[in-house]
Amino acid sequence: MSIKILNPGLFSTVQDLGRVGYQDQGFSTAGALDTYALRMGYTLIGNNGPAIEFTIVGPTIQFLTDNTFVLTGGHFEATLNNQVISSQTVIFVKKGDELKIGSVVDGARGYILFGKPLNIQKVANSYSTHTRSKIGGYKGRALKSNDVITCQQNNMYAERIGLSCPVETINQQVIHIIEGPQIESFSNEAKQKLVNEGFKISEKSDRMGFRLQGEKIAPIESADIISEPVALGSIQVPNDGNPIILLNDKQTVGGYTKIATVCAADLSLIAQKQPNETVKFEWITLEAATEKLHQKERELNEKQNQVLKAPIFDTSQMRKTSTRINKLLKGE
Repeated sequence: MSIKILNPGLFSTVQDLGRVGYQDQGFSTAGALDTYALRMGYTLIGNNGPAIEFTIVGPTIQFLTDNTFVLTGGHFEATLNNQVISSQTVIFVKKGDELKIGSVVDGARGYILFGKPLNIQKVANSYSTHTRSKIGGYKGRALKSNDVITCQQNNMYAERIGLSCPVETINQQVIHIIEGPQIESFSNEAKQKLVNEGFKISEKSDRMGFRLQGEKIAPIESADIISEPVALGSIQVPNDGNPIILLNDKQTVGGYTKIATVCAADLSLIAQKQPNETVKFEWITLEAATEKLHQKERELNEKQNQVLKAPIFDTSQMRKTSTRINKLLKGE
């Protein structure tokens, strides 16, 4: 039981919710950049197995055994055996089927989860890949053509065929930020520039951090400080004045001034931004950021409960599956 990567797409890696509780030992959390998309995938597919995260262009996968899968996150062009398929719908595949995930239509990152989960060993209690330290995921690296990954046995894998959730567009533009630990190292002018001007995401950005281009907001004096722990979403500013948003593959400590931190509820929005897109920031209080996170969690819980308590099924997927099963029973 396995899948074969025919084409890896752009930086496809195995991820879960991250390597939590090991930063004091120097382990980056890694994990999916858009945790809300991943968690919705867990709800739809019915397990918390490893997911493949892909960026801008998705992978092409051949199934070497019957399985099910679901796509979540950004909206990508996707076909199964050259037939267009929908995101956020559990789809049945049989041995030999070929899934091709093409270019992104809306957003930047997508996820594929499997009914028979990928057979990946955990490192520090996580499946997540951290390529810089070469740990976790599949051989500690991004996927390559001809990789064959085995799948676990799951006798319940086909129970959710056709289970579906409406796809929503990614439409919030403003990213909310709270004051960073070195906010006093920056002039009032720099603080205003951060929210008054748009910043373009550099093509040099990656899972470690988004490098921003725009108005320089260098600190009043040196950007160098005594190294200290850095939070997910910290906006650090080195001496050149170009901000960097630290993401999941960041280092655990850093020695640059941090003017702000992206509020946790908006990190998934950052994850769906592409290089050369413009980011616009807005200051909010810690209390407002906390309530925003609670509200986002409530909305996700409502969607998850809707899927489980009042399920919507894509009948076209169920008909296709029924036809295939009938053919198999007839020996065709």
